[in-house]
Amino acid sequence: MVRGNRVPVSVDSSEMRDLGRAVEAGAVVLALERLGFTQKTLAWVTAATERSVRNWRTTSAIRPRFAERIWDVREIALLLDGSLSPRGIVQWFTARNRVLDGKRPVDVLRSGGMDAVRKAAGSFVDGEYV
Repeated sequence: MVRGNRVPVSVDSSEMRDLGRAVEAGAVVLALERLGFTQKTLAWVTAATERSVRNWRTTSAIRPRFAERIWDVREIALLLDGSLSPRGIVQWFTARNRVLDGKRPVDVLRSGGMDAVRKAAGSFVDGEYV
């Protein structure tokens, strides 16, 4: 394992502020979309339909099993803030990850692997590479 001397990305973006302040499902979905997540990606990671994502955005009415996954995406995005730009955060979620045995974080989250994704994000933030 090698530790890098990663210099934090100082991005004071309104997208990340909005995501950090979001408390209702609709606000979280809107903030994630503003960050660069597509409704298709959010539907995939939550195992819902794109229509459901659109409904969450407008009504904030969301079932607990879907809400948990949306909050997981929010938590990981906020963890990566400071290490990646908003665009980089979205790319990190959809790129294959060595810490996740070559799987994409969105796929691991979809199958309920929040702890593994949190660990991978923490490793990235700490500058650790396997």
